[in-house]
Amino acid sequence: MKKWRCKVCGFVFTGDNAPDECPQCHAKNAFVEVTEEKAGWACEHEVGSAKNLDPEIVQGLKDNFNGECSEVGMYLAMSRQADREGYPEIAEAFKRYAFEEADHASRFAELLGDVLTNSTKKNLELRAAAEAGACEGKLELAKKAKALNYDAVHDTVHEMAKD
Repeated sequence: MKKWRCKVCGFVFTGDNAPDECPQCHAKNAFVEVTEEKAGWACEHEVGSAKNLDPEIVQGLKDNFNGECSEVGMYLAMSRQADREGYPEIAEAFKRYAFEEADHASRFAELLGDVLTNSTKKNLELRAAAEAGACEGKLELAKKAKALNYDAVHDTVHEMAKD
């Protein structure tokens, strides 16, 4: 008995001959004989796969990453405004748009490999340190705003410094 794998869906069939049609995805003539069993993936995500590409492409990826990140904030701000105006459905739509932009940014980040590593442990350590520093910076800004009697700025930034 031989093993046959569907090239479309991966279904494995055991028999002397491959079926003409895959019983799972119904692709026609899509089976190849499995001659060697090996564990693993056909391909994998690789952090930083664009690192050594043409500089113009890399710069384009960086520009797009920055653009997508700013769009996240913009859409979330628009969502908050829509909520204040009594448009909860529009607010939710803006949140979805923000999530889409965040997803786009994450893909650019993965390609570039500048703001993350291929280690979750290392990413946690880096982000914990970065967030601590960012919160310190926000606290300093809030204090300066308070000294200048910019109460709305102080209150907003001071609250963010606690996140």
